[in-house]
Amino acid sequence: MIFRRNRWRRVTTYPSKQLLIIAAVLVAALLPEALPLQAQERQQEATPQEGRRMHVVREGDTLWDLASFYLSDPFLWPEIYRLNTIVVEDPHWIYPAEELLVPGREELGLPREPGQEVAARPPEPQVRGELKTIFTAPQLTRQTLTYQPLPPVPPMAVTEGDFYRAGLLLPLSELGPRGEIVDVTPPPGFPVEPLTTIPRFGRIYVSHVGGEPPGLGDRMLIYRVEREVIPWGNVIRPTGMATIAAVHEDVSTAVVTELFDRIMIGDKTMPAERFSFERGVFAEPVASGPSGQIVALFDEQWVGSTEDLVFIDVGRSQGVEVGDEFELYAAARRASAGHRLPEEHVGTGRVVRVTEETSTLRLVAMRHPTVDVGVPVRLVRKMPM
Repeated sequence: MIFRRNRWRRVTTYPSKQLLIIAAVLVAALLPEALPLQAQERQQEATPQEGRRMHVVREGDTLWDLASFYLSDPFLWPEIYRLNTIVVEDPHWIYPAEELLVPGREELGLPREPGQEVAARPPEPQVRGELKTIFTAPQLTRQTLTYQPLPPVPPMAVTEGDFYRAGLLLPLSELGPRGEIVDVTPPPGFPVEPLTTIPRFGRIYVSHVGGEPPGLGDRMLIYRVEREVIPWGNVIRPTGMATIAAVHEDVSTAVVTELFDRIMIGDKTMPAERFSFERGVFAEPVASGPSGQIVALFDEQWVGSTEDLVFIDVGRSQGVEVGDEFELYAAARRASAGHRLPEEHVGTGRVVRVTEETSTLRLVAMRHPTVDVGVPVRLVRKMPM
């Protein structure tokens, strides 16, 4: 079946020049009477008892501005939109020549403003760049809010994260009893393959440290024992933190709360050492203090930037504590040509963990591209007593 589209096309005829002249004369004759009639119809739509008005939209008008001008409250713009949903499809857009009905103040329960005159167009706002939003309650626009700035929080020389994630160098005998991650807890009803890496907030089964069950809420340090550094012991690498969520006969269920490295089945656990550090307190310069040298690097590569960790052979037995600062330096020496070279400052390290015979330094300043084992150190700043 073939449809003929021509049947549905509109037929457009073009009037002659004479007909256009006659039509123009008739419009000119009827125009003085037509305009008052339209004005009467508008007056009927804007009933006097309700105080409604008709506004002809001009370029630049918004419902916000109209509500501010006619109703003295820009947040009442939805009331204008409610009366004009046939004309206005989207309240964000109104167009010139649209006729909008504006509700009266009495209709909305607002007090009448004596002597208020209605202009043909709202005046331009006095304040430029004012943020306009429909999500603020009207009463908030009539309140003055005063914000009191909070006092600044003093910084910390060593944060809790610095403390727990820092590696240790010590004999395994100093660690004491240890537990172990023996398995992960799979979600109920889901077959789970053994995980190679345990995610944050993952649930794990840990054996009891020394055979003694922990308490609910106890914090555990998860770590891995790495290479031996003779005669100082083994490098201990923290891999995360966990909190005991349930205690069973042979194992406890723990939730991983922090990740420092990959956590895997077989990693060890021990009770987390209590961390307590006062804000705003930093080490103060001292005339002299214990000295030593870097005996190992946390990672087996040259230290090339700040925030890296190194181990020194000065510890708690020499009075070192968390927050103390050591200077790294190159001793005075002779060049190959025989010239005497002065002592040179290389960098600064802050103590983040302490064992009986060693300390862990986090480098906070460097003046040389690399730092390696054998660099001498000496205490230059001491935490106040």
